[in-house]
Amino acid sequence: MRRKLILASLLVCSFFVGSVWAFPQVFPAPALNGPTGLTRIPDANVIPYKNFNIGASYGKALGGSEEATMFYNMNLGTFHGVEVGIVGGTPKGSSDFREGVFVNMKLSLSTGDEPYPLLLAMGVENLFSKSQTDVYMVASKYFKQGPKLTFGFMADFPESHFRPLGITGVELPMAETLILNADLMAGETLFQVNGGARFYFSPIFCVNLSGLNLTDNPQAKDSRSALIGFSWANPF
Repeated sequence: MRRKLILASLLVCSFFVGSVWAFPQVFPAPALNGPTGLTRIPDANVIPYKNFNIGASYGKALGGSEEATMFYNMNLGTFHGVEVGIVGGTPKGSSDFREGVFVNMKLSLSTGDEPYPLLLAMGVENLFSKSQTDVYMVASKYFKQGPKLTFGFMADFPESHFRPLGITGVELPMAETLILNADLMAGETLFQVNGGARFYFSPIFCVNLSGLNLTDNPQAKDSRSALIGFSWANPF
């Protein structure tokens, strides 16, 4: 019996180690709001030229209302260092789809050819929206031990009022097929903490588990929600 248990344990460990080293590099995945990023904020990665991905997440707002929450997006590497995408979904406090979709654009400001680069990017989210448009500049630093740190500046315009925000986040690869991430948005009248996990079944396909506004702060962009979704690169 003991030999069988030892053998089974070795097989499980062998499978796990094999899965860890099976995917040496994964395709950049989008944040819930569309551009390549962490759970909710963008990072400085962009989709490579002539590549694209699609993604969607669905869940429930936690609390008294429990309305449905959904995000869907598509991104395309249109030029070297340029990412363009569209995003749609449900607005805060409602289960109805908002009318139309909005445009996201991101421009890479660095090449990042070194092994552990510091990447820079700037962009705009929800372009053509009356009240949800924001602009940002972010930096992402890769470390030798595996984590990736993202930090930067964002500004949105609620009710035509300029609101500066600080954004930061961290990505922790627990294995080559499992990546944990968390991010934060904070400013004059806003504070929001988000977290999530990505399970890669191949370098181009992952399943996402996401939590928005974990502290249930009423002054946040999103309702406190739990979502499950996917990201799929070059599916066709």
